[in-house]
Amino acid sequence: MSTPVRSAFARLRELLDSVPAPDGRDPVQLHLGESRLANPAIDTVLLAGPEGWTRYPELGGSAELRAAYASWLKRRFQLRDPLHAGSIQFEPTPGTKQAVAAVITLAVARHRGADTPVVVMPNPYYPTYRAAAEVSGARPAHYTLNDPGDVSPVEAAVRAAGGRAAAVIVCNPGNPRGEILPSASLARLSELAAAAGAWLIVDECYTDVWHTSAPPGYLSCVSDGSVEPVPYVVLHSLSKRSGMPGLRSGFLAGDSAIVSAYARFNRTCGVSTAAPVNAVAAALWADDAHVVAARRALARNWALADELLREVPGYHRAEAGFFLWLPVADGQEAARRFWREQALTVMPGGFLADDGPDGTNPGAPYVRIALVHDEALMGEALTRLRNVRVPTATV
Repeated sequence: MSTPVRSAFARLRELLDSVPAPDGRDPVQLHLGESRLANPAIDTVLLAGPEGWTRYPELGGSAELRAAYASWLKRRFQLRDPLHAGSIQFEPTPGTKQAVAAVITLAVARHRGADTPVVVMPNPYYPTYRAAAEVSGARPAHYTLNDPGDVSPVEAAVRAAGGRAAAVIVCNPGNPRGEILPSASLARLSELAAAAGAWLIVDECYTDVWHTSAPPGYLSCVSDGSVEPVPYVVLHSLSKRSGMPGLRSGFLAGDSAIVSAYARFNRTCGVSTAAPVNAVAAALWADDAHVVAARRALARNWALADELLREVPGYHRAEAGFFLWLPVADGQEAARRFWREQALTVMPGGFLADDGPDGTNPGAPYVRIALVHDEALMGEALTRLRNVRVPTATV
């Protein structure tokens, strides 16, 4: 069994605990993907009435919420017949962290036996992927996609699993690097999962946080028949789309086998979201204007980064998302220096990745920087960051 994963945020606190911050500098948190860029207008009347808080939530969500999911899926991914025919099912989730952990656990439960099941996942990764795999008794197998058009590293990881792959996890757009997988890559990943008898789990929580053009959605590929039939599920969230992580509201969509398995689990062992939360969530999924405004604000932050960091070795824009994945010689040492000299917290990339077979951690020579604040604060923070002279690395 591999070493149990520890929270990246707990490790960051420990890393900086003995490092003093400079006098006269207000701290700026750049380590956390907590967007301040979307400001949706929320009708607080939806949250104020006691009736919704004094009754058990409706299992499966309200009709209004489910209609909002269907409408957004049609708008965002140009879906038609699959929704009407019922071939794509969906279910509310109390945040997508819980949902992805539950689905990984359910996938692993199908493969219990003499050999340890394997969950194939990206490296670097969203930490819940690995934590859920280990809690469920599986072994993580990693892949690193340096070219989104070349998924051969995934093929190698699936092959190395030797028939024990319970699930293949795809994050599109990627977190933390913001890469976008083209439709052809999604189709190939579908083939790999199908051949391995694994569930395909597609995390699309950043699908509306794009810069130039909207990333392809796996559901679009399902709708047009360009992917191999395979048990699959896609995850979406208001945490990133609407900047509402405190709402703890998302949903998963996919084929009936996985969605039904998750629904049975969550309705009996999990948490159904309260009626007032569902009402707010329905309004947010129905509104695209605040998402467009957030993308415009994010574009201004990336423009600031282009201007202020253009001379920093290795700087480049991500294809999507609000994380700058900046190469440095040593991510942990860089994080200490950014805090000690400018009171900036950034996430060492090594805390979001595991060592590969050669003992090298693909995240170690990076820091993750979240461009999530308003333009004025981001300008100040990036100027301060630029003024810290950290050893750099070209990777």
